[in-house]
Amino acid sequence: SRNPVLPEGSRDPKVFWYKDRWIMALYRQENAIDGIKLYSSPDLKNWIPVCFTPGFFECPDMFELAVDGNQKNKKWVMQGAAGNYLIGSFDGKTFTPESKMLRTDYGGNFYASQTYSDIPKRDGRRIQIAWMNGGQYPDMPFNQQMSFPCELTLKTFPEGIKMCRIPIKEIKSLYEKKYRIKRVDLKPDNNVKTDLNKQETDISVEIDLGSANEVGLHIGDQIISYSVKDHTITCLGLKANLEPVDNKIKLRILVDRASIELFGNDGKLSMSTCYIPKGSDHFVEYFCSGGDAKIISSDIYELKSAWTD
Repeated sequence: SRNPVLPEGSRDPKVFWYKDRWIMALYRQENAIDGIKLYSSPDLKNWIPVCFTPGFFECPDMFELAVDGNQKNKKWVMQGAAGNYLIGSFDGKTFTPESKMLRTDYGGNFYASQTYSDIPKRDGRRIQIAWMNGGQYPDMPFNQQMSFPCELTLKTFPEGIKMCRIPIKEIKSLYEKKYRIKRVDLKPDNNVKTDLNKQETDISVEIDLGSANEVGLHIGDQIISYSVKDHTITCLGLKANLEPVDNKIKLRILVDRASIELFGNDGKLSMSTCYIPKGSDHFVEYFCSGGDAKIISSDIYELKSAWTD
């Protein structure tokens, strides 16, 4: 009889329990400015507005994470649909930003992500899935897809605290045939190629950049390349910054039937992009140019279907 309990022109509620009250993050406009409005309630019926944070559009999410795994040092993350987020503090009433606006994902199809609430304390992870908005799937028996579930963490870098994303460990249940490369030199005239039986793969590689100007890999008909000079990686036509660590980079790449999800340096970089492969050749081929490099190690797993009979 009292519905709606919050008769305001807003949408996309994210509701969670905080200490002794319910908190709702809601997308809304105030004075023609998009943002996230927080409300507080003891009973899910009576809601009190507590604060408004501008700069966000649609599908809010809000959660707490330990910094560098330290449970005594936690920060709150407020995120909008486009994957933009702020790190800050929250006292039950006011969210106080402590960072500039940051970006979760640099791919072409990451939107409206949400995290699971109330994972058992013995597990403790914060797991996120995004809608891969804008993918085109001609002649497919489906429309649209979600990203692979990722664990979120906060880590401290020279430039400050950032959120990292890595595929959840349960992907190991899909592993089939494994291919390993270890301590192999890369030269401009000597690519390292591994033929595969299928397209669906989980690829991990650590590369010593050596004296090369460019390193990268061919995945079937696609090229992922890293510019050593510019510290930028290019995947499916999109570029993002990836700073090397001790002149090395780490890449993790999930290749599915209609997407490539790339993670750099243990999740500091995330790029989620849809694509439909051309051709039927399945392989991974590492290359370099302008100088020598080295594959420190690379593990490639072919993946079985996540669907079970």
